Amino acid sequence: MKTFNVLVLASLVMVATSGVAYAGPEVTITVKNNSEFAANYDAVSSSAYTYGQANPKPPVQIAPGSSDFFKVKGAVSPDLTAAIFQYKIGNKICKFKTSYFKTPGRNGTPKWSKSAEEVGGARCDVRVTAVNYSNHNWAVEFTMR
Repeated sequence: MKTFNVLVLASLVMVATSGVAYAGPEVTITVKNNSEFAANYDAVSSSAYTYGQANPKPPVQIAPGSSDFFKVKGAVSPDLTAAIFQYKIGNKICKFKTSYFKTPGRNGTPKWSKSAEEVGGARCDVRVTAVNYSNHNWAVEFTMR
């Protein structure tokens, strides 16, 4: 019975720590609302993964002329992190995307991407503000106007 308990405990420790070993880099996302109206988080199916992996969660609303942030860490692979989400101001929508991917192999090359899609006359900007080359964490700033 003691051998069984030791095996169960060892298995639980491996399962609990395996998520840490496979987590991808963390992205710090700042969302700036430079408009005259509140920007509302628009939950869509494509952002469900991002919302689930975010800590803290994306702000539900960002007041005019202010900004807020959240962080996302990839849970699937140490070589991949992605964040996809959108905010709305009336009928105007900014669809934001950022990702990290490390090419396969021992000396795989890290790549960071970013994009902002404008819908309904929205004006959206995106820029990477920081990259940590030792752990591949990065920061990105999305702006709505």
